[in-house]
Amino acid sequence: MDASAHGGPHADGGGHSGGSGARTGLTLTTAAFLFLLLRLFAVVDHEWETAFAVLHTLDVEDSIGIVLGTLMADSVAAAVALALLVPLAVFRTYARWRLPRRDPWAAETHGPLDLADGLLPAIALVTMATYVWSFHAWWLPPAALLVGAVFLGLQRGARPGGRRRRAAIWAGHHLGTLLVTALLVGAATVSTPWVPLERIGLRGGTELRGYVMQAEPGFLKVLTASDRRFLILTDSAVTSRKEVADH
Repeated sequence: MDASAHGGPHADGGGHSGGSGARTGLTLTTAAFLFLLLRLFAVVDHEWETAFAVLHTLDVEDSIGIVLGTLMADSVAAAVALALLVPLAVFRTYARWRLPRRDPWAAETHGPLDLADGLLPAIALVTMATYVWSFHAWWLPPAALLVGAVFLGLQRGARPGGRRRRAAIWAGHHLGTLLVTALLVGAATVSTPWVPLERIGLRGGTELRGYVMQAEPGFLKVLTASDRRFLILTDSAVTSRKEVADH
């Protein structure tokens, strides 16, 4: 009886933990599938047959490139994401380090700092610095500071345990959820593909602007920039390729 009494909770707890892990894995898998689906339809202007053709140029190992390409493809979307998410990343680390000593409610939900707490804001700040240097977007750091000030003001100015304070702390805790949400919104709205735009010279002196979705020996699979048609060009038909830096 004693063994049964003590074993039950442990068994239940283990089962609950396993179920939670399975649900988390399923959620991430679903989010990844939704991201790729939204991204695929966005870059082909929601043309089903073109999406089907582009789908066959993708491999499993392309997933990381597609995610990073989404973040880097549209400079305006990237700037908005950086201005919103960098302050949250920095505040999350600050909150985990500082707030448990001052705020009893926060102390119940913050754990000790780990490696991710230090790396996350460092990666965010390096990414912002690279963006600013590349696009001379000197306005971006002040914009991020303003967002951070508003966020910190909501967290500090609201009464302890109040709705606004809890919402601000929740945003700091759930940075991953906010990041996934931002990625899904970007996937659905950024129509620029995850590969560079190119000027492709053809025999006869003509030229087209497009995105090389796949380059195989003997042919190129190209998505045109203007009308998003899917073309297969033989190597013999292509005379030159040049990446378009500003697009």
